[in-house]
Amino acid sequence: MLAAGISDQGRVRPNNEDRYLILDESPLLLLAVADGMGGHAAGEVASSMALDVIRSYLDSHRQKLLQAAAQGKTLLPYLEKMLALANAQILQSSGENCEYNGMGTTLTMILHVLEMSWLAHIGDSRAYLFREQSVQQLTEDHTLVSQLVKNGQIRAEEASDHPQRNILTRALGTDKDPGFDIIPLSLRKGDRLLLCTDGLHSHVGAEEIAGIIAESSNREEAVKKLVNLANARGGTDNITVILAEKL
Repeated sequence: MLAAGISDQGRVRPNNEDRYLILDESPLLLLAVADGMGGHAAGEVASSMALDVIRSYLDSHRQKLLQAAAQGKTLLPYLEKMLALANAQILQSSGENCEYNGMGTTLTMILHVLEMSWLAHIGDSRAYLFREQSVQQLTEDHTLVSQLVKNGQIRAEEASDHPQRNILTRALGTDKDPGFDIIPLSLRKGDRLLLCTDGLHSHVGAEEIAGIIAESSNREEAVKKLVNLANARGGTDNITVILAEKL
């Protein structure tokens, strides 16, 4: 699997609290995006911390992960432990430093080991699967507005303009057990995966993303075009995108 990523401050925010990680150590690959939140520099601290903990965990557990995947065993316990460690680290730092109080981050990541792929997610960053002519959103937004739509309190078309659309119901570092979505993925040759923060998907729809990917000559060109389009439409938030293709 090959991947390209980019992160941009956007046109409104004073700093970039998004972070992304592409860890390509074949046959292990990690793709992750994180969108931090909190006052002062706390958002970027939380997103950076989450990815640092994950990188460190994978470095120290690489052989165990490879063994498990080679034996066809589930990778779920490793993902749960990895995320729990990141969550605990953010909570501890938040409690020890008043400037970081209340900080947290979204996290959307894909771990690919040998022929096994897993998705882990919390918050409102997203993962999409582009397969042939179809597009599928793999993640559910953990937001108040998404919950209102699910409960039938508002219509889906009202969600994008709702005044409370940015309120998260789940995020990394905000609770001892925040509740992660972790699912196995069945990928095929030629599948494309796109991970992004809400700075992209709040301005560019899935079908538009698919069109830009299709017309771009390579992954690097595609992610740049997507960021440029989000900025052209206001760039109201930090914008982070990873595009990967299974070979």
